[in-house]
Amino acid sequence: MSVYYIASHGADTNDGLTPETPWQTIRKVNETIRHGDTVCFRCGDTFYGALTPPEHTGGEEYTTYTAYGDGAKPVVSQFKIACPDGWEACGEGVWRLDLLDTAKYTGNVTDPDTNVGFIKVSGKICGRNSFGTDNLKDEWDFTSDERYVYVKSAENPGKCSDDIRIACNIRCVTFADYLKVENIVFNGTGGHGIAGWGIRHAHIDNCEFHEIGGSLLDGFGTTLRYGNGIECWTDSSDVLIENCRFSQIYDVAFTMQGNEVKKGWHNITVRNCVMWNNQQSFEIWSDGNLPGTGFVNCVFENNTCLDAGYGWSFDVRPDKENSAHLLMYHLVCPLAEVEVRGNTFAGARLHTIFKALGPGYVPETYHISGNTILRPAGQSLINREDASDAVYEDFNARIAAENIILDNILPGMEI
Repeated sequence: MSVYYIASHGADTNDGLTPETPWQTIRKVNETIRHGDTVCFRCGDTFYGALTPPEHTGGEEYTTYTAYGDGAKPVVSQFKIACPDGWEACGEGVWRLDLLDTAKYTGNVTDPDTNVGFIKVSGKICGRNSFGTDNLKDEWDFTSDERYVYVKSAENPGKCSDDIRIACNIRCVTFADYLKVENIVFNGTGGHGIAGWGIRHAHIDNCEFHEIGGSLLDGFGTTLRYGNGIECWTDSSDVLIENCRFSQIYDVAFTMQGNEVKKGWHNITVRNCVMWNNQQSFEIWSDGNLPGTGFVNCVFENNTCLDAGYGWSFDVRPDKENSAHLLMYHLVCPLAEVEVRGNTFAGARLHTIFKALGPGYVPETYHISGNTILRPAGQSLINREDASDAVYEDFNARIAAENIILDNILPGMEI
């Protein structure tokens, strides 16, 4: 098992084996390392490119991505940064940038993609996708096709800002069996921060996930967008997420979801994290009818969740009603053994909990207890849908009996 170092001042012709002889690029990391190796990213540096861990080849050693040195956590980013002279006019007030021509941008020039989730102009996220050039109306509206990103701008965007960052559908990290990721910041993707299916034994510790999501979800029409901080797709087990921070994510900070479930999710824990200004904080949904499948021993505990629905995505998405900390869509698999305990939920935009079809469909095994819920006066704990008065009042009474609920809290708090 080898330990490698990577720094922005390094060179891929180095051996990467010491802090004095580091590599420079994620491309070199992906090409070289084997399962069980450790990669150390230099603190204070930013690296562009998607991490693709090697396939697990047996044994219980972890492939590890971590940090070394002093200063701020290293950043792994997927942003493509437009060159000021890379824009060309293609209509009245419409400009385009060629995302397949790496002479037109810097940043992530390794991973080609043109499915844009959002653009960031001089530090501000502009997330309104017009889904076609004919619909570009307001300044910094955007759309993309198989080659170009198009933006609405009264003048050449390169003259308006020398810092235009484009987030494409490039996953920051693909999950792998026996994977450990710690002390790294991830940002700038239109897809997911970390995601994968059939995961066994993964540990994400003290990482950060910011400015994520908004790309189109392939195979689901022409306007459905997505993007989560961490996603455990179906049939995953023994995953621990702890001490992480999540903000400005199009969908949810952490989700367990999937269809055609063969086993489900076993021993998944999320604890001691801080999540703010995401559309949702914690999600589950499942689709499959095999006996004994679903969520088993899954825990969401001691997390601080603030201002769900107050991130950048709220204004640009059609499904605003799911602005909640706890999100449950359809739960078709027979098991939903989830403990939500010891968390603080504050300032959700619409509800603390959103369940498809309403409170009558929340499984009793999805247990919410020992949490502190701070909400604006009069805000419902859960979306009502067509629940009867008795069902709605019973659910609210059960939540109130097992949690601390404080009203008259203003929304839109900041951390």
